[in-house]
Amino acid sequence: EEMDINPLIVDVKDAVAVDTRIAIDTDQISANVQPHEHLVITPYPKKYTTSWKLKNGTPVLLRPIKPEDEALLDELYQSFSQETMRFRFFQIIREMTHDTLTRYCNIDYNREIAIIAEAKEDEKKKIIGVARLILQPGRKLGEFAVVVGDPWQGLGLGSKLVDYIVEVGKDMGLESIYGDVMARNRKMLRLCTKKGFKMEPIDEEITKAKLDLKT
Repeated sequence: EEMDINPLIVDVKDAVAVDTRIAIDTDQISANVQPHEHLVITPYPKKYTTSWKLKNGTPVLLRPIKPEDEALLDELYQSFSQETMRFRFFQIIREMTHDTLTRYCNIDYNREIAIIAEAKEDEKKKIIGVARLILQPGRKLGEFAVVVGDPWQGLGLGSKLVDYIVEVGKDMGLESIYGDVMARNRKMLRLCTKKGFKMEPIDEEITKAKLDLKT
């Protein structure tokens, strides 16, 4: 709870604590504290790393995003068609700024998780898809979004990323997750329906897909 050092004698070479007092917060000791909850920044969640393959046999590494993925993430966004860009961001973004990319790559893993799908093309690493989950206040509900780069669509990656982010949500203790899907994005709507999501039209353009994780 607190530490009191009094007096503290300091000279040019040393610092000596003559008397100290430590008060322990017994409520925190008895509470059900989650691992790393006391830390300002949650460590990299390596446990969410796994290997997989596309339908064409291409090896894919699924892992949480890192700050150093900024350039690869920008390359993925540059590969988007206008339709893919609109389905993901609900607008056309001509260029991702450095600040935006930094925000997407430098995340607090205790409040948000982004799983990237990493593959190799001509021995060069590429991000070919991303699933993102943002925890809402109260940590019972999470908002998710999934996108796959145009050259790699139709190979099962979108389905895998949805399944994977569902499992991550369960592991993080969420009770449900939801995502806003454009009404024109029929492939995503069919995929979510197939996986048990309940559909709730918000307006003519947006449908909310929600999944109960407690069942």
